[in-house]
Amino acid sequence: MNQLRSSWFAIAAGGLAPIAVAVLLVPLRDEIDNANLALILVLVVVVVASLGGRRAGAVAAVTSTLAFDFFLTRPFLSARVESADDIETLLILLAVGLLVGELAARARHARRDQELAASAVQRVHRVADTVARGEPLDVVLGSVQAELTDLFGLWDCWLERPPFLWVIPRLDRSGTVEGADHAWLDAGFALPRDGVELAVVARGDAVARLVLLAGPDTPASLDQRVVAVALADQLGAAMAAAGPDEIAALPIGPDRQP
Repeated sequence: MNQLRSSWFAIAAGGLAPIAVAVLLVPLRDEIDNANLALILVLVVVVVASLGGRRAGAVAAVTSTLAFDFFLTRPFLSARVESADDIETLLILLAVGLLVGELAARARHARRDQELAASAVQRVHRVADTVARGEPLDVVLGSVQAELTDLFGLWDCWLERPPFLWVIPRLDRSGTVEGADHAWLDAGFALPRDGVELAVVARGDAVARLVLLAGPDTPASLDQRVVAVALADQLGAAMAAAGPDEIAALPIGPDRQP
């Protein structure tokens, strides 16, 4: 939901920012060449696309073209254009704005992917470090739950041991969610709201499952899902090395009672 609001805010900013800049340029339109005024609006498109993404950049490109026509070309405050040069500038502004906005959006996505990859490595490393230090199994479980909750923005995350009382969609080792219809979002499909099962594997056998309870419209990219599997594997390795009593004492279920 927060991501959706952020996306709509970015699109709204993409529509309003070029208009605001064009209005500020009105006192300078007799002193600055129209081509340079258009370049200023292209810069606005770049900034919007870099901060808000592809859709916001496209909205900014179109709005910049309309604002340039309405505020900065003769006749002023009109959609008509008298000069052939101004028409050419308008078309170039639209084309360049869309192209540059797309490139800026791709660069933004590339930076985000790099940040997510680095964050994923840190998540797995933190849990692996907990296991390597020989922390108690319940501490390892808590660390995995915390990382999964933060990774997806979950409402809740708990451990269950077989036999399982209810059937829910499963997140398999390839990152695919089986047994659920997917509602697609910009950042990936939404996790099923009724819960997702993530198997905890120890020595090749599924000894438990983590239940991931997501809120509405919680996106889960493939990279995030693969990281979740890696985190569950860390818990499985810790459970494989633990004794039966320690495993039996683990808090299970949404009420966390062993």
